[in-house]
Amino acid sequence: DPVTLSTFLTAFTIVFVTGSVLEVSVRPGDNITLYCDCKKSTGVYIVWYRNCSHDHQPPLILKITRNQAGFFLKISPRFMFVDNTSSNSLDLLIMNITESDEGIYYCGTQHTKVEGKDHIGSKYDHSYGNIKTRIILSKLKVAYRIYCWSELKI
Repeated sequence: DPVTLSTFLTAFTIVFVTGSVLEVSVRPGDNITLYCDCKKSTGVYIVWYRNCSHDHQPPLILKITRNQAGFFLKISPRFMFVDNTSSNSLDLLIMNITESDEGIYYCGTQHTKVEGKDHIGSKYDHSYGNIKTRIILSKLKVAYRIYCWSELKI
């Protein structure tokens, strides 16, 4: 069976981000990997969310609907799930950062819960991780140089 990758743009989000948020400043064109503290398992899927602080960018939901371990999972040209075998999760790699990538990112899990006796139906159960990262685009183009020297006394 093929892997199905989905990207969803929503007009609103029902999740409010609470708790501490790690702020990361990046430059345009940088790549960044965001780590997820949620565990994947059979029937439990990792979902990545982005809440934006600016009006022109809608929230973003990134998810994979079938788990395939051992390789990189590309969602879009610049977003990729990275299988993290040490934490049994899916990290999010964002490549070639642009201003539209600013926002608060966090991961969660989703699994289908079957309900009902007379009419069997299903709904998604969601839970959210504790790691939240705010990506801020640095407007400064600063070059860093590290100089190393030693004095030789004779």
